Formats: sequence, C-alpha cells, structure tokens
Amino acid sequence: MTGANPQAEGLEAEIALHERFVAGRPGGRRLVLRFFRLAGVMLQKRRLSGVDLTGSNLSRARMAAADLSSSMLYCCDLRDADLRAANLTNADLRGSSLRGARLYGARMDGVDLRDARLARVEGNNPFRTLALDADRPLRRIGPDGEILQGVDLRHASLKRARLGNARLKDADFSGADMANADLAGADLRGCRFADTILTGVDLRGVRIDAVALAGCVLDPDASARAGAGEVRRALDAAEAWVDSHGREGKVADLSGLDVRPAADAFAGRRLAGLRAGGLRAIDVDFSGSLLTGSIFRHADLRGAKFRDCDLRGASFVDCQLGFADFTGAQTGAIIKEDGVEVSTDFENANLTGAILEFQPAEPEDSAPSDLALAC
Repeated sequence: MTGANPQAEGLEAEIALHERFVAGRPGGRRLVLRFFRLAGVMLQKRRLSGVDLTGSNLSRARMAAADLSSSMLYCCDLRDADLRAANLTNADLRGSSLRGARLYGARMDGVDLRDARLARVEGNNPFRTLALDADRPLRRIGPDGEILQGVDLRHASLKRARLGNARLKDADFSGADMANADLAGADLRGCRFADTILTGVDLRGVRIDAVALAGCVLDPDASARAGAGEVRRALDAAEAWVDSHGREGKVADLSGLDVRPAADAFAGRRLAGLRAGGLRAIDVDFSGSLLTGSIFRHADLRGAKFRDCDLRGASFVDCQLGFADFTGAQTGAIIKEDGVEVSTDFENANLTGAILEFQPAEPEDSAPSDLALAC
C-alpha cells in the first residue's frame, strides 16, 4: 500500500493482518505502508517486526514498547515520536529524522543509522529528489552526485538505549541525551556530538573520533564532586535568607557550577532569587521548590524536574530544557521592590520534549513580596 493516509479502521485491519503474519498464523500478510501520513498514530506494544514504512511520516507517533525489529524505517519522519522501550533491533533507520524522539530504554542493537541516498544526478536534469528534509543540514555529496543525509537524532532522548554493534556513520547526536546508553561495539566514526550527554557511558572499545568528545557532557569532574558540600551549604543559607526575610543567610549564587553531584539537594527547597546562570543541572530534581525570581539564563537543565515549583518571575532565557518536566509548576509575574513587574521568561529556550503542564497563577499572587527582594 502506498499513497494517502488510510482510514483508522483500515490501518487497524492491516496491522492485525501483519500481527497474524508475525505469529505465523494463517491469513496474515506483511504490512507495507510506504510514504504514508501517519503522524500521531498509536502503535504502543504492537508486534510490527519486519514492517515496511519507508518514507512515512510518523512524527509524534506513539510506539512505546512496540516490536519494530528488522523493520524498514528508511527516511521516515520520526520527530518527537515516543519509542520508549521499543525493540528496534536490526531496524533500517537510514536517513530518518528522530529529532526530539523519546528512545529511553529502546533496544537498538545492530540498527542501521547510516546515510541515506536521497537524490542523484540524471542526465541534463539537476537532481531527481527522492526525499529531503529541508530543516536538516546537507551532509555530503556522494561519488555519483547523490545527496547523502545522515540520521537526525538531535535533542533525542536515548537514555539507557542499547546501540550495541549499531552502524551509525554520520548520524547527528547534537544535544541528545545518551546517559547510560550501551554503545558496546558501536561504530560512531563521523558522528556529530555537539553538547551530547554521555554520562555513565562506557566508551571502551567504541569506535569514535576523539575530537568528537570535546563538546560532550561527560561525568562530573573531580572539582564538581569536591564542591558538592559547598553547594549544599549555599542552599541552606539561601533558605535561611528566605525564612528570615533577608535578616540571615544570603541568596545562593551557583552561577556556572556543575551541581549534578548534589542532585538530591534541590527538591522541596525555598530558594527565591537563586542565581543560577550557566548552571549545569542535568536531571536535577527541583520538585516542590520555591524559585520565584530565580535566574537560570544559559543553564543546562535537560531532564530536570520542576514539578509543582513556584516559578513566578523566573528567567529561563536561552536555557537547555529538553525533556524537562514542569507538571503543576506555577508561572506568572512578581513585582520587585522597585515596582517593576517580572514574568516567567522562556525566551529562546530549547523545550524539545518538555512537559509544559503549568498551574496558572492566581491574580493576587503577583503582589509585592519580600521574596522578590533578591530579583
């Protein structure tokens, strides 16, 4: 089947037949849906081993725990797809876009993430285009004039993903979270890793360009680990400042610090006016904290939890907030001592995959407060 998007009931019938095929039951047949528009389709836990979805739009598809082993996903649009715990063993993902996709715990052993051939020179015609994502940079031109586009995994979540023996030539992992991923035997030569999180990853035996690691986020260094105690003391002093209305303690200034070694010290705190510009707080839990008027500009807060926080007047300008969780957080304005109103600000922040289920502030909550003195 190729062409327009099928009716929902028609798609379900085709999937059911494919599952019969996978199970070896009579009457089944392999599912072939090339170049279909399937954005947002719900395929959780479906048995889709060997399916052919070449060139299909599967953006925002929900495929958590689905079996997609040995599937043909060549040049698919999988942006923002939910593939948590999916089985992608030996799948063909050449040229696909997985930007912002959730791949936590996915099995990707032997997956093919190499370049895809998208177009080639033909006679007097400049190019015969097969597929091209204009939002992705042109990677390179092949020996026969073809456009080669690598797999796009920018800002994807690959935590605990298994990529053993995967073929990853020229894949772009810029900004991706690969914490605790299994890369045993993987070939990562030619891949891009700008600002990629590689904490907890064993790189022994992995084929990777040494220069590629220069811009990656690795495990906290000795200086960060040694400074964890000082961070905790600064937070205690900040709470004393809030509780005493400025008579004791002082506002915490953690600007530029890597606070990951003290990740368990931030939840349920009263930290109004926190100075945290350039902070590295990946996966840190701030849940339930008072953070009115806090400044996080340019901070790396990917995967951080701000559940039920008071974020009125807080600045997240230019922050990395991929997959951060703001469930129940309160946003809005505060009025500083000088009468200036300051609102929660997410200007130019990267919010790929973030959960933005805010709790709206009550109108009276923007009244002047001693907690705004630090702003």
